[in-house]
Amino acid sequence: MLVDYNKQYKNAVGAFNNKDLQTAHALSVSIIKQQPTYTDAYYLLALINIQIHQYNKAAELLKNAISIKDTAKYRIELARTYALLGISDAVVAIGNTVDPEQLVSAAELDKLGVTFSLVGLHQKALRCFKLAIKKNTTPELLYNFAVSAKFCGKLDDAYKALSQVLNVKPDYYQAHFAISELTKDEAIQAHIKALNAQLAIENQSIEAIMHLSHALAKEYDKTKDYTASIQTLISAKNKRALQSPYERKLDLTLFENLHQMLQDRLPASDVQSHRPIFVVGMPRSGTTLVERILSGHSEVASGGELEDFGVLLKRASKASGSSVLDPIIFTSTQDIDFTTLAQAYLSRTAHIGDNKGRFVDKLPFNFFYLPFIRSAFPNAKIICLVRNPLDTCIGNFRQLFSLNNPHYKYTQNLTDCGWFYQQFLTWVTAWEKYDNQFTKIVNYEQLTKDPDNEVRALLKFCDLQWEPNCVSIQSNDAPVSTASKMQVREPINQSSIGRWQRYRPYTSEIEALFPESVRDLS
Repeated sequence: MLVDYNKQYKNAVGAFNNKDLQTAHALSVSIIKQQPTYTDAYYLLALINIQIHQYNKAAELLKNAISIKDTAKYRIELARTYALLGISDAVVAIGNTVDPEQLVSAAELDKLGVTFSLVGLHQKALRCFKLAIKKNTTPELLYNFAVSAKFCGKLDDAYKALSQVLNVKPDYYQAHFAISELTKDEAIQAHIKALNAQLAIENQSIEAIMHLSHALAKEYDKTKDYTASIQTLISAKNKRALQSPYERKLDLTLFENLHQMLQDRLPASDVQSHRPIFVVGMPRSGTTLVERILSGHSEVASGGELEDFGVLLKRASKASGSSVLDPIIFTSTQDIDFTTLAQAYLSRTAHIGDNKGRFVDKLPFNFFYLPFIRSAFPNAKIICLVRNPLDTCIGNFRQLFSLNNPHYKYTQNLTDCGWFYQQFLTWVTAWEKYDNQFTKIVNYEQLTKDPDNEVRALLKFCDLQWEPNCVSIQSNDAPVSTASKMQVREPINQSSIGRWQRYRPYTSEIEALFPESVRDLS
């Protein structure tokens, strides 16, 4: 009796769509056992493994499918899987083999665009989204197009697309947040009214509340109603903290372990490359500004916020948790092969700048990895940004960070922001003293006050010749995907210094933590 594999596969897809992964898995495995060349069964199995975060298994299944029948659909999914694994060089290598012009499916174009976005290739992503919305103009595709357009500095295009999204789907809370950076004049009041209407709807998810509230706070800021702005954020973040409270003791243990590492000598790598320049610091402290300054140099490329080093370190130490640094990393440092780690990192980042010259790895929280970075790259330059603590804390509190990322839980409360800043500053100050030849702390206020001299000193530290383009950051047209994407398209300025004072008296508790900063800026 002939088996109808197509019908069996259709049933497997139906089970998958109904979230019955066990049935979908069993049916797919049954098809492959009887018909090993049925490639769509490998593809579905890969999707199932992605759902349960078994990304390496998914990659192997997709490679099996491609070896039997090489299609753009399988390649796009493999590229996306490597993006989820954080293997950016593989994403680039595979993604570049797919010609977006030859794709007929808007869904495949969208998936390819999202994949490129995950590794910072925003120009490529924008091209995919443009092609996709020509085939099928859905709110989701318009939103993805708008986000990439913002990253690429095409603000008018982004605003038009987001307006279309909200006209069709007024409860699209991500679009509300995205457009709040772009509204002007009478559109501000109209958006405030729309946001309040959305927030009045009962039983909103915490994700919707956070997006809508941060958008509303931005709009209130534009009208200079700073009391309404910060009250809106406090209300939303209190709700978030009830669901997922911040525990200081976890981060305190982390910082204590880092200080202890200054007493212990880690194994050193044999890799002498000085190609990566690591820019670290608290979020909203000026790391993007420094990245734009450096990447304006003819010999330096922008890598963006790369997670490769942390991913490789966790793999080398066999850590498996979701925290910034699992305790096992501190107990297994003598077993980590830092030469292999460094070589893997350089391989993953070879596509940045076509493996020529230097590049900037600007992941703020890499300050947690400083001892490990030094062990992997004995000659790498590390630049750490410090900014007035009150401006930094307010900046962190006002920013909408990923709700699924445990690194940012301290931002749910201003006092916790202040406490975390204290731990950060104590740590990086100790680190610079320990590693003063290769680590430089840069003060944001001084950099913006005297950019010519500060940029010269920065370039000299990085062993780079002076180039005037480095000061003219507004001429750097490379895409930016960080929270500072709007500010860094302007000349270096001091407009954001002392901004914390707008939110008094809600800052009284953090003012008490940093009395010198209050005296300096009041």
